[in-house]
Amino acid sequence: KKRMMAEPIKAIKILNNSLVLSSDADNNEIIVMGKGIGFNSKTGDILDPAKIEKTFILKDGTSPREFARLIEHVGEEYVHIVNKIIDDANRQLHGRLSEQVFFTLIDHISFAIERYRKGISIQNRLLYEVKRFYPQEFAIASRALNDINQQMNLELPEEEAGNIAFHLVNAQTDVQNMENTLQSVKMLKDIFNIIQYNFHIVIDKESINYSRFLTHMQFFIQRLLENSL
Repeated sequence: KKRMMAEPIKAIKILNNSLVLSSDADNNEIIVMGKGIGFNSKTGDILDPAKIEKTFILKDGTSPREFARLIEHVGEEYVHIVNKIIDDANRQLHGRLSEQVFFTLIDHISFAIERYRKGISIQNRLLYEVKRFYPQEFAIASRALNDINQQMNLELPEEEAGNIAFHLVNAQTDVQNMENTLQSVKMLKDIFNIIQYNFHIVIDKESINYSRFLTHMQFFIQRLLENSL
């Protein structure tokens, strides 16, 4: 969220060179991001508003301090990687992502890389389904995976693109709940299998009718799982 603020923003804790846990003029805790904003800063300093590129104000009851603890010891490179993913996703998905995804993606990607370096295999049993039902999110995640592998000299598998895509899907729901997101993909899989079995057809996944029906079912399942029917 781009925000040029006139009111003073005070540093509470320097998380790294790019992220600072702060408080605004009303003493609300926020996290601000900007290139070099944390460099040479210390607790109590008033931050230079010209350096503030994004401000994260969490509206779901989650304390910014919880996310501060999450990312405090994560490398600076993850901030830039995730920021690029989200900028790409917001362009492609018309800015529908929750701000919270910035922190959940940093946590997920750093942990995925840590597991990979320890030789722990990464699995995603719904990889085919997320490719099929959420092609936009998967395309964004695939580009992100390619960038991560190139920048960090890794060979994270395609399954990881599926995992990143799940976070992008989850960030578009009113209630960010990964369990619901996974459940929705399983329900879509079952629905389309039932249709093909009962009507003895093979669904044409390239047809406009398929796309329309898929979109309808995605929104229906989301409302169902969020109890908003």
